[in-house]
Formats: sequence, structure tokens, C-alpha cells
Amino acid sequence: MTLREHDNPGYDAEHYDRKYFEGHVVRYERGVYRQRVKNVARFMGDVAGRRVLDLGCGVGFFGGEAARRGARVCGLDFSAMALEICHARLPALGLVRADATKVPFVSGSFDVVLVNDIIEHLAEEPGRAMMQEVQRLLRPGGRLVLDTDNEAFLFHRKGFRRLNDWLERDTEQRTTLRDIKRTFNAPTLHIKIYSVTELRALIEGVGFEVEAFDTYTYIDAPGRDRWLNLPGLASLLRSVKGDVQIFGARKRG
Repeated sequence: MTLREHDNPGYDAEHYDRKYFEGHVVRYERGVYRQRVKNVARFMGDVAGRRVLDLGCGVGFFGGEAARRGARVCGLDFSAMALEICHARLPALGLVRADATKVPFVSGSFDVVLVNDIIEHLAEEPGRAMMQEVQRLLRPGGRLVLDTDNEAFLFHRKGFRRLNDWLERDTEQRTTLRDIKRTFNAPTLHIKIYSVTELRALIEGVGFEVEAFDTYTYIDAPGRDRWLNLPGLASLLRSVKGDVQIFGARKRG
């Protein structure tokens, strides 16, 4: 576990300003987040006709993807700025401003809850409270999709970091990201990064059965990633082959 800001349970909404969210929009639109979009969509699966909550929806990319797949979607965020930008992009999406640890819906309201790029922004106690809310909000058998950072990534370890920087340095995504940061350079505002073991224990501890797990790389470096995803090797290196971890789980009962 890595605590980014000691004694800080979470940043206030004001820290997430317009530049922060506009930077996210540009990253999605220019393909920097394409691995995240692809993998969340893969774990989301068929959501046609399902009630989907995009928790911590930000600018709405995952809720928007679920809506495009035929889901009935509600996006929830505590940031008025995020919801303003989300509404401008996706006016048909239902949006609610609320705290992710105190969601104003009755128990069992949703078939699927998306928890993407949010748990790392909370300290341990509010993170657990949020996951308990997710469990409450899902109907029995409902599905959770959660992704967040993975600091166990093999190529972020000592001895591999310089090689990783070299492998990524001139890739399309890295070049685009450098360009974006010249205009939209904002803090990450991350507080707690979970190990794979910690996150699995949290998910299972609040009442879920993990059905699928993977890690994937934020920046695509084809030579490195083809090697990491070779048949057999991918299974062996599952927990360390990417700097993002993703879980699919089902509510027990």
C-alpha cells in the first residue's frame, strides 16, 4: 500500500478543476486512454437493457460506452465541474451529484456498477465505504467492473524503469501525452494505490466473488506488450504485466 497524502481521506471537489477534466476529455479523444476504454468495455460485456451506475463518472466515457451498448445509465460524481462537462458531451445521460460513499439510491437499484479511476483517489476507509455502497446498490448477482493503478508492473521495478522509458518514449500515445500535458498539466490527486492482493481482498471482503482479473499497460509499447502477453507467459505474469489492474466480480447471494 502506498499512501500519497497522509491523513488525507480524499481531495475536495474544488481540487478537480476544469483543466483536470478537460485534460481527461482530450486524453480520451486523442487515444491516450484507448487501452482503458478497450479493457473496461471487455469486462463490461453485454449491458443492453441493464441498469448501470457509472460511479465517479467524471466526463462520462464509460457510462457513455454503456449507453451506446443499450444500457440505462446513471453517472454519479461529487464534482459539479465533471457533471457540467459530462452533460455537455452526453446530454442524454442521467447524472447525479453525490458522494460515492453515500449514494442516494435504494439497495439493489443496479445490475452493473462501473468503478473506474476512482478508488485510488480515496484513502482506505472511504474506499472501503464506497465498495460497501457498491455492494448495497447492486441486485443479487449484479456485476462490478473496477480498474485502478497497479504499482507491481514489472517494467516499473528497479532495473526495468529506464528500459521501459526507452520502449515507450516515441510511441504514439507517449508523444500525444507529452503534447497534451503542455496545455492540460494537472496533478493526479491519487491517495492510495492498492496491490493486486489488497484489492482482491477488499472486493471479496465486502461480498463479491471475483470472476475475472487482468492487468494491462496504460501506454502501448508493441514489442514489450507482445512479449508480456505471449500464451502461457501472460498467465504466469498476470499480476505484473500491466500498470493498470482490472477486476470483474459478481455480488454474492
